[in-house]
Amino acid sequence: MKKIYCLLGFIVCAFYACLEDKGNDIYRELNDVTIERMKDTTVEQFTHLQITPEIAVSDGNFNPENYTYLWHMYITYGSGNPTKSDTLSFEKDLDVEVTSIPEEYTLVFEMTDKKTGIQYVPDRLTQVTVVNSYSKGMMALSNVNGEANVTFVNVVGSVVEDAYQKVNGEVAGKKPTGVRYITSMIAGAEKMVVIMTDDERGGVVVKPLDMSYVMDFKDMFYFQPEIVKPQSFGTHSVTLYEYVNNNGLLYRRENRANGYPKYGVAVKGDYEKIAPFDFFFSMVNYRAYFYDQGKERFISMKCPLQWDEIITLPDDLTGEFNPNSVGMQMVWGGLFGNEYSMSSGRAVMVDDSGEHYMLSFEVGKDKDGNPQFSPKKKRQLSHPGGKEAHTFTTSQKANFLYYGYAGKIACVSFDTGNLLMEYEVGGGNVDYIECDQVGNTNQMWVGVSDGSGAKNSGSIVVLEMSTDGSLKEVARYKNVCGKVVDFEYKK
Repeated sequence: MKKIYCLLGFIVCAFYACLEDKGNDIYRELNDVTIERMKDTTVEQFTHLQITPEIAVSDGNFNPENYTYLWHMYITYGSGNPTKSDTLSFEKDLDVEVTSIPEEYTLVFEMTDKKTGIQYVPDRLTQVTVVNSYSKGMMALSNVNGEANVTFVNVVGSVVEDAYQKVNGEVAGKKPTGVRYITSMIAGAEKMVVIMTDDERGGVVVKPLDMSYVMDFKDMFYFQPEIVKPQSFGTHSVTLYEYVNNNGLLYRRENRANGYPKYGVAVKGDYEKIAPFDFFFSMVNYRAYFYDQGKERFISMKCPLQWDEIITLPDDLTGEFNPNSVGMQMVWGGLFGNEYSMSSGRAVMVDDSGEHYMLSFEVGKDKDGNPQFSPKKKRQLSHPGGKEAHTFTTSQKANFLYYGYAGKIACVSFDTGNLLMEYEVGGGNVDYIECDQVGNTNQMWVGVSDGSGAKNSGSIVVLEMSTDGSLKEVARYKNVCGKVVDFEYKK
């Protein structure tokens, strides 16, 4: 009986050994093809997308005739769920004109063994960004003979001059002051570009994808203010609201409905005139910080779901300056960091005698939701060109202040106040500088011109910023604008 059990045991072991060997054969068969990862790419609509996948087989004898191929892509949403898939090609090497609408796509390459039916795909999906002339890139607003002029440089380097005028047959207005791309994370909310002007229209609202006219900005209010003069915008995904600083007063609209909801009445609170700079919004702390030019002090605003009101900061704050009594006018400022944690405040102030000062501070909130404002440094800007400078910027990391004067850009440390370097841009006077806070955060955009404001008198220069504050030119678009007054990156 024991011999029978031994015999049965031997048979069972041999059977499983055979299965294991067969499994190894199957495993080798399923894994004898490797498709190398393909790089994410950006392609302009109606141009060709060309990709040659790198394919390797275990025995080194790859025969393309032994396989079928399929390329397709679908729009990528935040959830990662695919929508309708567009078939692109059945060839091994992709070479196709991209007619898909400008969007973010996931590209899929599938390869199937004709004999076994086994399917192979890369171990990582490829992202493809389809852009057109206006869908993604940098907008430059310039003054051309007193009129607003938009030049668009998309992410693949294509330049469209007179972008608004070409689409709409007229200029956007007179005395241009700024341009902003306004979006929302809420489904159904309309994205829009606002071209701001200091005229009776207050600027125009346009569609981001094709720059087509929607309405005059003065028509964005339920009760039109006596002066329509948009100066800066702010938004917060949690509150579902978007704000405009119109001539020093804050107005709010609920930006979660279809169409273009209008602004209501001015936000209440103890303030006189908000400085005309982008709002100091902290996405994590649910709080906004502003500078009141009238009372020359910093103020705050809670961002709850149903109401807003300007409030003053605590009166026991200590540091190198008193935020409740700064006693100077703000000539530039902002809150910097990534979009989920903007907590490093930087500003340039001018006193009654014309002296300029650099202020740095940190913001947040305590466990009870009360504002936290920590004054850090106050340094006099006494270096060459400091008093004459009219354009300032800093990067997301906010370590350095850059200012432009004549044909130069100077870099100064916020911590020490020391001049770190001067960079000669070339091509004319430096009219406007701005660090890209959204697209490539290591880049600075510079507008240079002869100062006349004539058509094609200005150029756009792209500089790369190093960690030590130094600058290096990476691109130059010559004679594509007038005198630049603002840049804005549009996703």
